[in-house]
Amino acid sequence: MEEKRGPNKRYGGKPFKKTGGGGGGRRFGGRPRPVSDSTAPEDLAEYILKVLARDPDALQFERLNIGHGRCRVGVTCDPTVTGRLIGKDGRTITALRSLIRAAASRVGKRVDIEIA
Repeated sequence: MEEKRGPNKRYGGKPFKKTGGGGGGRRFGGRPRPVSDSTAPEDLAEYILKVLARDPDALQFERLNIGHGRCRVGVTCDPTVTGRLIGKDGRTITALRSLIRAAASRVGKRVDIEIA
């Protein structure tokens, strides 16, 4: 006869234990990072957009500082290049925005990308 196996026997005999997080909602430190004067996220966005366009001369960039720690990178380009930057169903620009958001959060900023 086969014996019934409970969750304790199935996973090495130790029951699962809930870990108390230490809560507060924020991860890794609890305090927001101070805003830096770095322009690295904006430079990264411009570099990636130039590579995606295959013709860097077809793009015009405009950086606009909006308040404390916020920046908007506006891109004006030829309509034939716009499709390459946006991608199928907007997947390329969505991925780029999330990548730049992550890079900007490391220096305590927020960077928005707008394609016109």
